[in-house]
Amino acid sequence: KYLKGETTSTNSVATLFAWTGALRKRGELDETPELCDFAEKLEKATIQTIEKGVMTGDLALLSKLDNIKKVDTETFLVEINERLKKMM
Repeated sequence: KYLKGETTSTNSVATLFAWTGALRKRGELDETPELCDFAEKLEKATIQTIEKGVMTGDLALLSKLDNIKKVDTETFLVEINERLKKMM
């Protein structure tokens, strides 16, 4: 769908957490606590977003929350970014 210019609503959490894990490890190896801190904050922002009920369609199907706001992938990432900015 994305390649056709259509919006998608797929879970990007696994990809985000793969990146945060890699960033955290890189921060440990390079002794850059700022990078480790960023990875931690990005994970927290992602979890907060889901806990507030903002999630992609595939997550919404699994959720038992009452206040679900189903969004497309891009909006989900924007929502995470908004929470991340508040932590920085």
